[in-house]
Amino acid sequence: MRIIGGTHRGRILDRVGKDSTRESADMVKLAVFNMIGVQMHGMVLDLFAGSGAYGLESISRGASHVYLVDKDRDACKTMHLNAQKLDMLEHVFILNQDYQRFLDGLSHTILFDYVFLDPPYEMDVYESVILKLIPNLNVDGFVICESKKQLVLPEKIESLTKIKDKTYGIKRISIYQKS
Repeated sequence: MRIIGGTHRGRILDRVGKDSTRESADMVKLAVFNMIGVQMHGMVLDLFAGSGAYGLESISRGASHVYLVDKDRDACKTMHLNAQKLDMLEHVFILNQDYQRFLDGLSHTILFDYVFLDPPYEMDVYESVILKLIPNLNVDGFVICESKKQLVLPEKIESLTKIKDKTYGIKRISIYQKS
């Protein structure tokens, strides 16, 4: 697993190395970033972050800051090591907490331009998480969902419209944009 674009292209990332954490393959990550555009900006949230690959890739591609959130302590240690190895610690907020606790404590003054949602496949929380995040999403902001391919998310969720939906092997990528 590596950074596939931007200023840190080609740098290797550590994996969490647990069965409970599912790392996104470089091919899927490349497809996701091609769908949302190469150059990024602003604030990013990587919820259920695992190794932090999506969030760290975002910093490499121009995002200013990223929140990496995961309840697994080993995942948070891996995120910290990866951010340190890439000299990105000043751009990264690593939070070792459950997604519900994070969402419940999220200030409405924090606005995200990109949100990555990649929960464990057995957790069907996409719509409820998106609904909670809508007030914290900038206009024209994106929500990128990685799920099992059998899960088809709705075309609209309040002010968000699904703009892309593609399958890659056992995964489905659904991208929403706020209007």
